[in-house]
Amino acid sequence: MKYVLRAINVVAAVVIAVALVVLLRTVFTPAGEVPTIGGYGFMRTLTGSMEPAIPVHSLVVVQETDPESLQEGDIITFRATEGSLEGALNTHRITSVYEQDGQLMFRTKGDANAVEDVEPVASANVVGRVVFVSAALGTVVSLLSNPLVFFPLIVVPLIVLCALEVVKLVKTTKEVARAEDEAALREAVERVRRQRAQQADRQDGAKGVPEE
Repeated sequence: MKYVLRAINVVAAVVIAVALVVLLRTVFTPAGEVPTIGGYGFMRTLTGSMEPAIPVHSLVVVQETDPESLQEGDIITFRATEGSLEGALNTHRITSVYEQDGQLMFRTKGDANAVEDVEPVASANVVGRVVFVSAALGTVVSLLSNPLVFFPLIVVPLIVLCALEVVKLVKTTKEVARAEDEAALREAVERVRRQRAQQADRQDGAKGVPEE
């Protein structure tokens, strides 16, 4: 049972660590950049152009994808090239795919928008395909983006947990060392007893030898 609990604690610690890394990457990545981990990007939507499929302020996970595998109906994140949005990240649905001057091009449209985007999206500007959406996680990330919330709710408890784990580790190490010392002492005492018993047996054997 003890080993099962230890395994559960290890798994929980790994899950928390991964979640924290994703959160930190998402919160502290500069605007216009995509925080990525293992080929997956994490970002928040700032408008409702893709509602109801993607509610505003949702957390979106985008997978790096070969543009040739994209097709009509896929939701993609891309770098916009039109007007004031030039260079900004945008997430819309593909309405059509075609080739122009040897390069794949995508027409896109927000589900909540009345018309398609003015400029097509070149394959070179595609960041990836949307594979996961969570409005709840997006709300959490939005709240934690505020340093006044992030530090008291995440950093301080994490420091406390780390300190408790260090204390627990030190205590466990001392207990293991004490147990090893006690085991070594018992073994030494037992070895001395065996040696004395062997000496006594030899002495008794010598006394019992008849004289010639």
